[in-house]
Amino acid sequence: MNRTFILFTILIFLLACISCQQKVKKENHFNDKIFLLENNPQLYLSKLDTSKINNIRNEKEATNFLLTSLAMNYINDSYPEKNLLLKSIQIFQQRKLIHQQLKSLLLLAKIYKQEDNLNKEVEIIKEAINIAEKEDEKEQLYYLYSYLGEMYIREYNMMNFIKYQTLANQYIKDFPFQEMNISTQIQVAKSFLYIEQYKKSYELLDSIEISISKNNIHYNEIKRLQGIVLFKTMQWKQCIEKIQEVLTLKQTEEHKFICYSILTYCYYLTNDLTNAKKYKKLAMSYDIDTKTNFTEIEFYKLCSKFAKENNELESQLDCLYKTIERYENILTKLNGQSLDKAIQAYTHICERKDYEKKISTYQYGLIGLIFTISVGFLTYFNKKKKQAYRLVALQQQIQALENLKSVKDEAKLFILRDFEVAKQIAMLRYTQKEQSAKLLKEIEKFNFIKYNDLLTTQWNSFYKHIDLSFDNFYSMLKENHSCLNEKEMQLCCMLIAGFKTEEIAAIWMQSIFSVHKYKTNIRKKIKAPDGANIISFLSQKNEIQ
Repeated sequence: MNRTFILFTILIFLLACISCQQKVKKENHFNDKIFLLENNPQLYLSKLDTSKINNIRNEKEATNFLLTSLAMNYINDSYPEKNLLLKSIQIFQQRKLIHQQLKSLLLLAKIYKQEDNLNKEVEIIKEAINIAEKEDEKEQLYYLYSYLGEMYIREYNMMNFIKYQTLANQYIKDFPFQEMNISTQIQVAKSFLYIEQYKKSYELLDSIEISISKNNIHYNEIKRLQGIVLFKTMQWKQCIEKIQEVLTLKQTEEHKFICYSILTYCYYLTNDLTNAKKYKKLAMSYDIDTKTNFTEIEFYKLCSKFAKENNELESQLDCLYKTIERYENILTKLNGQSLDKAIQAYTHICERKDYEKKISTYQYGLIGLIFTISVGFLTYFNKKKKQAYRLVALQQQIQALENLKSVKDEAKLFILRDFEVAKQIAMLRYTQKEQSAKLLKEIEKFNFIKYNDLLTTQWNSFYKHIDLSFDNFYSMLKENHSCLNEKEMQLCCMLIAGFKTEEIAAIWMQSIFSVHKYKTNIRKKIKAPDGANIISFLSQKNEIQ
């Protein structure tokens, strides 16, 4: 009997080894197909069997569907039917095919991104991270955490982007760059671009470009990123050449807008106004996406400056409206559901599931041991339960405080940008009264001046903004220098906010001479030397931080 048992154990072991070898072979074969697909998706798609694409019953059909979907996505940015993709993922999970699961989940996350479904996108990426962690897939973990970091860039939260990018970098710190796949290499180059290490980023992009063909799915992205690096390093002529080359390749409408915006800027700075106007018009024609990013804001600010220098008042006003509209879109998004909340919601669901599993385990244990467990054990269990609740409550309080700090920082940023727009409108109203009278009436129709604290002289609201943005400047000024009158207080607050003399005169609708007179009176009252910078003097005396 012992001999039979030993033979049976050996047989089971051999079957397990064969099964593992077959699994490894399947995944290696799949990875080889992905490599060929990424190098030439059109050629690879022509060799795939797409006849059973709507009928997924087994592993082979699921893999064929996934490869076809990826090829179509690479070629024309199309996405597969969600139900069929979910069915394929279910088959891959049953067969424990890790690489197929991860590729499918990333494609599914991109579908939810297109649908603007933040909760589901986070849920899918977190699910992929859990799978990759169990299998210790370091390269995949790097890519997934980088994906989360870029989601925070979409949410205008650079602090959390840095947090997730740092976490991602931990997984590849000992991983040779040349052994990474192309998508991971590009992600590494992009991370250097985000942290402004432009030289390193360009070197990596250059080395990747040499290693791939023009048919590779990443070729267009590499060329575009090279153009962005040249733009960031102010190499205008080289940037123009690179972006012009990029525009000959296939690009999405979003990427075309970015390229045309960069060309507008480069031609403007090289004094080629004809081409600057041409690409400005092209960029605006591709600005049809309802989602807002900082590229659009910077573009319209440039167009406003360009129109002002060419005395095109209507164009300047239109660009200012578009800038304000983009800021309002960002503010609306920040006031809505954030990425942090989506991650917290998913984490809460996972914690609740784990908690319910634990409770179920405890309940079954209690049923079996109810006649032997003492009152002391029940007391101990309840104590541990209360401690767990306290820990969860403390974690929630810490998270709430972090969210409060983030909201405060974002509020400061928008207040300062509101000041900048107020300056431009005030100067427009003050310096060109006759020419812009009609335009200012148009502004009033949109209630822009009505809701601007400076332009409507709502000083109490303005003082609150100053306290929030400049560490209680107004409150400390009022406490330490009660000798200053209301006008002098206003002047100090506008100076700390970065307003120039002529801008202050425009806000007050008084002469520049009157502003200088108020400055002289302030210096006398705070006992500052003639001609001294008022804000610098107060800072040096440590009277106001």
